[in-house]
Amino acid sequence: MLLCTGFDYGLMQSGERVSDVKLPGWCHSDARLFVLIHRQALESDIIRQSLPAWIDLIFGYKQRGKEAIDAVNVFHPSVCIAVRCMLHEL
Repeated sequence: MLLCTGFDYGLMQSGERVSDVKLPGWCHSDARLFVLIHRQALESDIIRQSLPAWIDLIFGYKQRGKEAIDAVNVFHPSVCIAVRCMLHEL
C-alpha cells in the first residue's frame, strides 16, 4: 500500500525509513481488501460489545488501584521496571 501523504513516519529499528506499507499475503496486495476485512472485524458485534471494557482497562478507571486489581489488569513490578528502563534508553 502506498503512503501518499508525505508524512514522515520515522525509522524502523533497523534504521530503514518507513515509507510504504507491506501488506500481508492474504490480501493479495489489495489495499482495499485489507481495509475492508479490518473494518469488518472492527465493526463486528464482538468488538462493538468488548470495546468499552477494553477502553476502561487501557485508558479508564480500571487502569490503577482496586479496580485494576479486580479486573486483573496489573503487572508484576519487575515488568514495570524493565519497561521504564527500555523507555529511558529511547
